[in-house]
Amino acid sequence: MKLIRSNPALNLGRAADFGPWLRHPFAGIPAVAQLLEDFFPAAPASPAAGRLATDLHEDAGNFYARFELPGVKKDAVKVELREGVLTVSAERRVKSGENESAYTLSRSLSLPETVNAEGISAKLEDGLLTVTLPKQEQRKPKLIAIN
Repeated sequence: MKLIRSNPALNLGRAADFGPWLRHPFAGIPAVAQLLEDFFPAAPASPAAGRLATDLHEDAGNFYARFELPGVKKDAVKVELREGVLTVSAERRVKSGENESAYTLSRSLSLPETVNAEGISAKLEDGLLTVTLPKQEQRKPKLIAIN
């Protein structure tokens, strides 16, 4: 067996040198790059394929679901509760020059049985929709007096 010394001065194996090629492997071949772009046009910038960014938390009396809706007006938002599933959907319109694009964003959450469906409320403020989901009063055991 023969051992070969490597020459660190050559530094041929640096992974950082491959970064630009990995991001755009056909950039050096314009015909292939154009063909790929024609066949797979760039998708419009939409958050997570139409899903709303959501933050969930709770305190002693309520659950809270906060949805990010920047640039969405109140009349374009729909909050619905059906069979224990809360669904929030919104339509966002974006103008770019003379073109206008519309995105439909939605998110569904399964609610725990401890949510009081009659007391649910929603508030849209500064691009954040906060849905307050009150917890049901815990059923306390009833003490029955003996006569």
